[in-house]
This record gives sequence, structure tokens and C-alpha cells, in this order.
Amino acid sequence: MSEKDTVDELPDPAASAQSGWYRVWLPRLATGAITVLASIQVSIWIVSNTSGFMVTLVISVFAAFAMLPAVEALSRRGWRRGLATAFVMVATTAFVVIFAYALINVAVGETIKLIGRLPTYVESLVSWANETFGLEISSDQIITDITADQRRLQELSTNAASGVLGLASTAVGLLFQLLTIGLFVFYILADLPGLRAAILRRMPPVQQQHADTIINITIEKVGGYVYSRSLLAVFSTVFHFVAFSTIGVPYSFALAMWVGIVSQFVPTVGTYIAGAFPVLIALAEDPFTAVLVLAALLVWQQVENYLLSPRITANTMNLHPAVAFGAAIVGASLLGGVGALLALPVAATIVAIVQTYGDHYELVHSEHIESPEQYEKRMRETEDQKDARRARRRSQRPQSKD
Repeated sequence: MSEKDTVDELPDPAASAQSGWYRVWLPRLATGAITVLASIQVSIWIVSNTSGFMVTLVISVFAAFAMLPAVEALSRRGWRRGLATAFVMVATTAFVVIFAYALINVAVGETIKLIGRLPTYVESLVSWANETFGLEISSDQIITDITADQRRLQELSTNAASGVLGLASTAVGLLFQLLTIGLFVFYILADLPGLRAAILRRMPPVQQQHADTIINITIEKVGGYVYSRSLLAVFSTVFHFVAFSTIGVPYSFALAMWVGIVSQFVPTVGTYIAGAFPVLIALAEDPFTAVLVLAALLVWQQVENYLLSPRITANTMNLHPAVAFGAAIVGASLLGGVGALLALPVAATIVAIVQTYGDHYELVHSEHIESPEQYEKRMRETEDQKDARRARRRSQRPQSKD
């Protein structure tokens, strides 16, 4: 064999490397893909099995932040932190129980009243149908059929019994969840400084400063949200209690509490839900009473929107109405009613963090953009116009004679 043939038979290193690269990288790519897919599946499994716990934890954190100002105030007065936490939680629980009892009392009382008035409603409906369509329906026969159908009553009692059992099982589950939330809230509030230090100790000093700022913003916004809404709820309850008592609506205090709390803490649609219930209760009494109740609700909305809410919520929420509306929709789609309730403080916290860490630039000059100077000028002109109107009204008042 010649030297030339021997050289030709030797393998080319470049060709070997080019032809065998897949032998090295293909197993690595397959292993990486399998690892990523397995991690995704495990993550989905963990999230799906712990979603209820995560929701409970989020509710507990926000409830703890909402009660934190009261606990801090008692701690500054010399109370031990655990005792202050227990007192605030017991007071909050007592208020919720009293509110729920009052609403149940209203619902049961109105249901009993409706059942008692059922023959009267049937007679009125039958008389209207006979006069309008020329029918000859006997209201006595209809009432007799309603009260004498034993099989229907038995089915109704059976359905009611099964409904009571389902309600009892739901109540037990709700009670367990409330106890879990209560324990989380107590542990968070009772040892919040130690918990906060333990979390920050795991971070470098620079990250500790950022994390501490974010925690402070979250506590401030959640606490401010609860404070402002609670204050508005108190004002609303007092106003509607006086109005409902004057009009003569039954269960005035319970209905006033319903309007005050629901209208303030249920985003977007809370005002309409809160107002519909007392209007329906008043409508069962008398249509004119319902009109007066509706008028009282509309008067309060004007007072709240133009006098109280801008001053109380100016430094606590600072959310554009469109942002608040969108946040409520997103929160409701993610977590239902709980998400809608937590949406506003979460959105306010995010906006505050963006304002803290985001860049701010001067506005470009444009006829479509209102500069800060123009905004301040417009507000001053509005205040001047209000002062001028007040002066004109004072000058038009009749002068008292000596």
C-alpha cells in the first residue's frame, strides 16, 4: 500500500465533527425538552391543586393589611400586639355577624309578609285580568288550588329539605375557610414586624430597600382603601337611616347598613345592587314610598360624588374611573366576587408602584393635552366661579330688619 492510499484512508477531523454533532446535541435537546414539559405539567398540577389555598392566602394578606392601621394604633397606645390583633378581629367579626343577622331578618320578615299578602296579590291580578281581557276567573278557586295541592306542597317541602342540607354543607365549608383566613390574619398581624424582617433578610441591601418600599405602598393603599370606603359607608348609613326612617320604610337601620356597605365595597355595580333592595322593600309597602326611597338614593349619590368622595378618596385611591372599571372586570373574571372586591386596592397599588419607579417626562406642547399649569388654572377658575355664585346668593338673601 502506498503512502498516498494510507493518507486517503485516514478520517477527516472536520468531517467527523460535522457529521457527529447531532450525536451530542440531540440527546441534550431531547432531555431539555422533556425537562421543560415535565416542569410545565408539574407547575400546572401544583397551581390547580393549590389555587384555593392561594386565594385564601391573598384574601388573608389583604384582610391583614386592612386591619393593620387599627392594630398599629392600639399598639402605639401600649397594647400588646397579640391582644390588639385579637381585639380588632373580634370587633370586625362581631360587626359582620350583626350585619348578616340584620339582613337575614329583613329577608325572612319580607318573605313572611309576602306569603301573608299572597291572596291579596292574587285577587288584584285576577281582577285586572278579568277587566282587561273579559275573563271570568275565580280568585277563590285559584287560592284554594294553591293551598290545597298536597302533592305540590310535599314536593316543595322535599326540595326545601334538600336545599337546607346543601346550605348546611356549604355553611360548614364556608366556616372552615373563614377560620383558616382568621388564623392567617392573626399570625400575619401579630408578628408582622418579625415576618417582614425574615422576608427582607433573604435579600441584598438594595433589593431590601425596593421590597420595603413596595410593602409600604401596598399597606398604605389597602389600608387607605378600607379607611376611605369605611368612612363613606358610615356617612351613607347615617344618611339613609335618617331618610328611610323619615319616609317610613321598615327595617330602616338594616337597609341603611346594606346600602352603605354594598355601595362602597362592591365595585362598579354595588351602587345599583345596594339601591335596588330598599326600593323593592318599599315597593312591597307602597309605590309612592318606593319613589321617595329612590329619590333619597339619588340625592345621596350627588352628595357623595360631588362633595364627599373627591375629598376622602383623593389621597387614598387616586384611580382613573376607567382604570377602576377595567380592574373590577378583570378581577371578577379571575376570582369572581372576591376578585372584584380586591381589584381596586390591587390596581391602586400597581399604579402607585409605577408612579414611584417609572420615569416621568415633561408634556409636549399640544392643543389636545392639558398641561399641569392649565389644569391648575382651570381649577382656580372653577373655585372662583363657585365663590362668585356663593356671593351672589348671599347678596340676594333678604336683609334682616333691625
